[in-house]
Amino acid sequence: MKELNPWTVTTTESAPLMRSDSAAPDQRLQLAEAEVCRLTRCVEMKDRQLCELRKALAHSATVHYSFESRLQHELDELRVMMPVKGFGERSDRPAGERTDEWVVVKLPYMTSILSVLFDAMCTFWTGCDLDRLPKSATVARAIDERLGLSAQQNGEASRSGQAYASAIRPDWVKEADNRHRYRPSVMR
Repeated sequence: MKELNPWTVTTTESAPLMRSDSAAPDQRLQLAEAEVCRLTRCVEMKDRQLCELRKALAHSATVHYSFESRLQHELDELRVMMPVKGFGERSDRPAGERTDEWVVVKLPYMTSILSVLFDAMCTFWTGCDLDRLPKSATVARAIDERLGLSAQQNGEASRSGQAYASAIRPDWVKEADNRHRYRPSVMR
């Protein structure tokens, strides 16, 4: 037998047979109460499902952030590696023939600026072509971009970016282009 929804019955032909005039409101009330109970159970079930989904989402986010934090820490540790040859020595071998010799520098902490500088050092100076060295302006703009620094009004990289680019420029390049004149140390 078909189930009839009492809210959609519009004609008397399709309406169920009633025993008396007072039975019709009671039956409708019982059907309405049954429908309210059913809908209440559905809402409670959906609330439980939402609660479980929230828990799963929170767990997933926690695992993601933990994993991301661990990977960032490992990446920061890798960024502090430097060539073994020292700061002032220049390798006379072409970049393709050099071996990757590295030293690990242990720092008490890592800042975002140091991380960017180490990354820029590796990007621009590791294995660079000796005939086509990176320009300081290019390095400074890359540092500005990574640190979110604004360029000067004349379009040049920020002064901080330029200072950082100069600080990571290898000493052998500074000596070769005669830009920086070092004062001889005075004996006292």
